Amino acid sequence: MTIYWARLENRAVLKVTGAECEDFLQNLVTQDVTRAQPQAAALLTPQGKLAFDFILQPAEDGFLIDCAADSAEAFVKKLNLYKLRRDVEIAVTELPVQVVWSDPSDTQELEIESFFEDPRSACLGLRCLGACPADLSDYTASSAQNWAKFRLSLGVPEGPTEMPPGTIFPMEFGFERMGAIDFQKGCFVGQEVASRVHRKGSLRKTLHPAVFDNAVPPVGTPIMSDDRNVGEIIAGQDSQALVLVRTDALTASLRADGCAFELKPGLF
Repeated sequence: MTIYWARLENRAVLKVTGAECEDFLQNLVTQDVTRAQPQAAALLTPQGKLAFDFILQPAEDGFLIDCAADSAEAFVKKLNLYKLRRDVEIAVTELPVQVVWSDPSDTQELEIESFFEDPRSACLGLRCLGACPADLSDYTASSAQNWAKFRLSLGVPEGPTEMPPGTIFPMEFGFERMGAIDFQKGCFVGQEVASRVHRKGSLRKTLHPAVFDNAVPPVGTPIMSDDRNVGEIIAGQDSQALVLVRTDALTASLRADGCAFELKPGLF
């Protein structure tokens, strides 16, 4: 099997430290941060919509947050607004983010020193936040763009370009199925609305990977079933796309900008 690795220049690592950092994050984010393991998580708006998505990794003196680089400063600013007088320090670091992946069935078997399994799914491979002591020379060097295409093929969204802050409910984008929301942990920002959607149990729209015959139309292009608008394109890389589609239209003949496409099974 071919194993790929890449450094993700479009990701940044925040560090949260201080005597009260665990309690601080525990009261804000969707995940139970007291678990000593990497986890997918999110910070929601008070209205229950997504503000920031990230991967949380416990560190010796606090926590590392793997997030989109183009929203890192905004994320720090938002966290500082919640900090008040708590003994907490939040900063953007220079730590790199590296990933290793292969075919999904093979990726689950990978083990590399200092890398951890992507908490959203083992099929997404391994991640390392910081300097990598492992020798990756036996693996095929790839790119953030190829990693993104692989991620999209599995139906996993990421970052503010694909999920504009304050516009989407995380359950529609699979956050519950990715294990990024813990409804048993107690309070977090936006919990009341998120819990109500969770209890309701049915979603009007859901996210799916899709494959076009040619290049994916632009992000935001409506998805049509005959003359009915039933969704939109969320992300695209070459012929691979992420699409948000009404659940009552999933078996219909769908087109985007006149182009037919095929919905594929994702991880969730």
